[in-house]
Amino acid sequence: MPAETLLADGPRLVLAGAALGNGNRGVEALARSVADGVDREAPGAQLSILDDGWGVRPDTSGRYDAIHCELVGVRRSRRWHRPESWAQVRLAQATFPRLNPVADRFRAADVVLDLSAGDSFTDLYGPGRLDTVTAPKIAALRAGRPLVLLPQTYGPFTTPRARRLAERIVRSATVAYARDPRSFEQLRELAGPDADMTRLRDGVDVAFALEPRRPNARTMDLLAPADGRPTAGVNVSGLLRDATAAAQFNIVGDYVATMASLVRALLEADSHVVLVPHVHAPGGHGESDIDAIEMVLERLPADMKQHTTVVPPTLDAAELKWCISRFDWFVGTRMHATIAALSTLTPAAAYAYSDKTLGVFETCGVGEHVIDARVRSGHEAVERLLASYEARTETRAILARTATATVERSRNQMREVLDFTRDPAPGSRGTREVR
Repeated sequence: MPAETLLADGPRLVLAGAALGNGNRGVEALARSVADGVDREAPGAQLSILDDGWGVRPDTSGRYDAIHCELVGVRRSRRWHRPESWAQVRLAQATFPRLNPVADRFRAADVVLDLSAGDSFTDLYGPGRLDTVTAPKIAALRAGRPLVLLPQTYGPFTTPRARRLAERIVRSATVAYARDPRSFEQLRELAGPDADMTRLRDGVDVAFALEPRRPNARTMDLLAPADGRPTAGVNVSGLLRDATAAAQFNIVGDYVATMASLVRALLEADSHVVLVPHVHAPGGHGESDIDAIEMVLERLPADMKQHTTVVPPTLDAAELKWCISRFDWFVGTRMHATIAALSTLTPAAAYAYSDKTLGVFETCGVGEHVIDARVRSGHEAVERLLASYEARTETRAILARTATATVERSRNQMREVLDFTRDPAPGSRGTREVR
């Protein structure tokens, strides 16, 4: 469907690096947050969200009344002849972009927004993954469109090739946001000593502004234990559930055993534990959190299991955020699960496997509630997490001062980004075709 047949009468935006309907609710939270912001701040806009589906499809969620939201399939594929193949997109961009739906949307875009799944602008996951993450960025630059790197983590880059590619993209972007002060320092290094600092922004994760969405009544009933105990939400990550995966991230000790010990300790502290999956794969395998949750439950005695609940893995990111907002305290390994807590003023801790989580918690003034799974495990980790649970009243008071301002920063970022659709930086645009 060529761009000129679309009905949008406002700015035309392409969003890359975060898809709706993603089994990883953290990535979905990023996409939903941007869509929520565009719907709120730019009525009449066309938002084309890139995903790995086939063809161009309308968003059928019914959530966006003010904008035209569509899903556009594009991928690195051996089926190079398919219009969704990046090979075909590159060919179309060099010849007749209007004939390819993906290339046409880059051609027509007022701004290309890119999220890199929040933390995937790195070569840690291999050169193939880096090529996938950078493909839409390069396509935007090839089309001469303003490229805005939304708040994300930059690096690390372990090879000279990856480093040069990242430097080129950052230096060519119209604006680049980092999502915490630590990421901002990495961004400044990539931009180089002669960088125009007005183009580099110290931002916050866009998921802070995700609008919570009430789930169905049956799910809500699960969150209100009949015995009146305080509720402690616990996210167990399927990413770290086996020794091989844990070794990849330098996790010390047995991750599942530590989480099972934590759940037992919370139950002994007279709480009701709600286990929250934040990444779901069909069948519950791979990195799916539900498998890791079942491993934790297997280690609990029968009398303790009656004081635990598992949130359905089918809930989407906005519904999970609503659920997490109801807890008295929350702990998670998935970073975006903890952002759902912080942004709703829910006292939270993280049992983290990377530095990215600490930066987010420091933004809200609660960095001491991050326990590093690469350093502490077992009894020591549980003790520190229990101390966070006991300090939940004080933490809630801190978040009332800090997290509210962080949510507003996230909303203001979106307003600022949308300003680029009206007044992009001089020289940041290619020649716009008349349509």
